[in-house]
Amino acid sequence: MVIRKMQWHSNHTELNHLGRALVAKPEMMYDNMQKIFSAYRYSENPLSVILGGKSELVIDKSEWEWMLRGASERPALIMENTLTGGAAAGLNKTQFTLKFAENRFVAGDVIYPGTLNKSYQVRVQADPTRHGAGWLYTVVGNWDDKAMFIPAKYLEPNTKWVKLFSVYEEGSEQSGSTDYSMPMHLASRLSRIRKHYKVTGDAAREVLDVTMIGEDGNKYNGWIKYAEAEFYYQWYREIERLRWYSQSTTSVPGSTGRPTRQGPGILELLEKSHTYTYSTVSAQLFEDFASDIFYGRIAPGAPARKLRVGTGEIGMRNFHRAINDREKSNGFLQVTDDINLQKTSSSYHANSLTAGYQFTRARFANGIEMEVFHVPAFDDTTVNTEINPKTGFPYESERYVFLDFSGEGMESNIKLVRKRDSMIIRYIEGMASPFGYTNQASVAHAGDYYEMHAHEQVGIHIEDITRCGMLIPKVS
Repeated sequence: MVIRKMQWHSNHTELNHLGRALVAKPEMMYDNMQKIFSAYRYSENPLSVILGGKSELVIDKSEWEWMLRGASERPALIMENTLTGGAAAGLNKTQFTLKFAENRFVAGDVIYPGTLNKSYQVRVQADPTRHGAGWLYTVVGNWDDKAMFIPAKYLEPNTKWVKLFSVYEEGSEQSGSTDYSMPMHLASRLSRIRKHYKVTGDAAREVLDVTMIGEDGNKYNGWIKYAEAEFYYQWYREIERLRWYSQSTTSVPGSTGRPTRQGPGILELLEKSHTYTYSTVSAQLFEDFASDIFYGRIAPGAPARKLRVGTGEIGMRNFHRAINDREKSNGFLQVTDDINLQKTSSSYHANSLTAGYQFTRARFANGIEMEVFHVPAFDDTTVNTEINPKTGFPYESERYVFLDFSGEGMESNIKLVRKRDSMIIRYIEGMASPFGYTNQASVAHAGDYYEMHAHEQVGIHIEDITRCGMLIPKVS
């Protein structure tokens, strides 16, 4: 795709005007327009660049639902201590009872309180019986030492007990319990976004000329007034902001009295995921935080242990410094000529050199890998006005958003969402039109301008937020 700024000429006709094509065929032109104005001005819309056309969910309603499979094995909580008189549970190989909130275990299951000391195991001797709001289990110590017992602190309410396995005697017809994952029902909604723009008839003759490759592999030329291009640039930038910052609400009324029904952005979605407020950036901070996300979920060394980390310019700089400090302190990094120096051309010296490097990706223990990418919205001082006095830049520029774009099969964990046919672009023409001064006998108004109005319903989908997280700078 080639995008050039130039003066209007006779080849820039209504037939190849991008706005007219978008009005006529919005679904066909949607991806192309998104690509054009995401590439325009230094890719200020990274979500569109990463996910656009590849990981999109197009729906027919304003809300969507999905099921997330939970853990197939989970702990059971003690409801109350059923022993009286300070008796030692299991002493002298005596049976005792445990009361849990759920009917989870059966005779033969071996359970214990999840401790580092694995000797506190008991075997369930009979299927549970109902006892008030819970279930009563008769158990016996899974040991031979008669002096052994379960410490009282592991019998207190809310103590977690888990199943290890099931064991049976010869000739037994019993079998152990099986836990099934409990799917969680989740839902989200789209946000309705609108924008308008007024372009005067005396607007500059500069246009944005675009050459793109169509689905058939052929080249196509299009154009749009530079003033109108500014509208689209701001439009896609606001959509990007919405996908990061939108706060869900159904109670804020619009001018018609109807609620605006705003959906959540990434930051709100991740509030219930892994979040941590930090004071100082270090390589160990990044490693420990990523380990928290993957621990017990994805096997060490698995390809899925990769994260992309969105941050601002200060965050990118601090990431480089943290990894650089780690490599230097470990003695792994020797800044040799082949790493640090590159030949360049200069009128000042025949043997001119460039010095420097930057870390944008890092690998850590157990197969963890992360790569930073720039989020211009985090650097935007027009919307982020809380300044870190130590840097002179917004605190937001130091936010790190860890995103797992992987998923089952070819499905991404994160998708752009939009409502089918919700992208609507309309021109309201006066004496001027998008293609120059109009020759029409009837126009919508007598002004020397035309208006553009855009409407769309968009959102962001994160299938499993626990595979993502945020590091948030501490505000002093």
